[in-house]
Amino acid sequence: MAHSYRDNNSTLYKFMCAIVFILFTFIYLYFFQADLLFMIQHVLSGGATHYNRTIGTFIIIVVLYLVQVGTRKIGGLGEILYALTYFPSLVLLTILTGVDSNFSDVPFDGVGLWFMWLLLIAYYVISLFIKFYGDAKSENSSLTIAGALWKNLLCMACMFMAVCMCANSESTFHYRLRVERLLGSDSYAKALRVGERSDDTDMSLTMLRIYALSKSKQLGERLFEYPLVGESKALLPDGKDVRCLFYPDNIIFKSLSIRKMGVMTPMEYLLYIERHGLAMKPVTDYILCGYLLDKNLDGFVNFIRYKYNLESPTLPKHYKEALTLYTHLRANPTLVYHSEVMDADYADFQKLESEHSDKKECESFVRDMYGDTYWFYYFYH
Repeated sequence: MAHSYRDNNSTLYKFMCAIVFILFTFIYLYFFQADLLFMIQHVLSGGATHYNRTIGTFIIIVVLYLVQVGTRKIGGLGEILYALTYFPSLVLLTILTGVDSNFSDVPFDGVGLWFMWLLLIAYYVISLFIKFYGDAKSENSSLTIAGALWKNLLCMACMFMAVCMCANSESTFHYRLRVERLLGSDSYAKALRVGERSDDTDMSLTMLRIYALSKSKQLGERLFEYPLVGESKALLPDGKDVRCLFYPDNIIFKSLSIRKMGVMTPMEYLLYIERHGLAMKPVTDYILCGYLLDKNLDGFVNFIRYKYNLESPTLPKHYKEALTLYTHLRANPTLVYHSEVMDADYADFQKLESEHSDKKECESFVRDMYGDTYWFYYFYH
């Protein structure tokens, strides 16, 4: 009877450990690390194959579970606490998703990777030692069902937290991965929704959003609704500070011209292809937004007057804001632009600034009201 009780006890916590392991691994891989795994497969296969979210998740779970089965056969630490038989599987999961954000051609590299492998070797060595030379009688058999269950589940929870802490969870990096994957399927609207409520960004993510906005014909309308860094240097990939992780750079350049950028800066390149008749239609907005990113209102005005009908109601929002700002800032503007709506909004913008003497407090209030305007970018970026 006691033997039967221990068997039921053992079966319950082993079953629950398996369930929580499978659930955690599925959610972790399918919802949080799918884009990272897409990139890893792309890099390792040289772009020849693509990661399938569903199939990939299933295969990884099966492999990790088989590792657990093998670990269980060895015994040792698993005799002391059954949940520890999942330790090697979770270490391998951490290795798989612990990619350095600044990798080049080899995703798995660095001190962390070696530490993980040493951890695995140490685990198996200790397990074998305990199995053959130690007294590893399981404490679980002497516990109640509830006690053994909570003891194992608590151990599983600690290991899950360790996986999440050690794996790559950098938000900007994951935004870039997701945006590039969506760009690859021409899902520009979905790409623009990635991280849109977050202030986390970098030059590469800025470049990707500029490209997605351009393909959606919204560059002059929505660019300054996003956090931006790098000024005009972030307009195009340069292979160093601004680059794609796996989306082909040449596709971005092909949308602008038949000529590659070479050693020129983005603005030099864009103005060059514009002057020499090598520019595609999107180049106009790239140049205008480049001037705005650099806060070069004079260059913006001198260029837009030949490219857009300034009286048109379809003139992009940020261009109207920039023209309004230019008219108010210049004592002798070469171009005077007035719009009842824009003039009223700019007056409210100035009034709000004047109501707060503290700079940080003022910025906070202005951001709440006008954080998605060019005016906020110009004065507070």
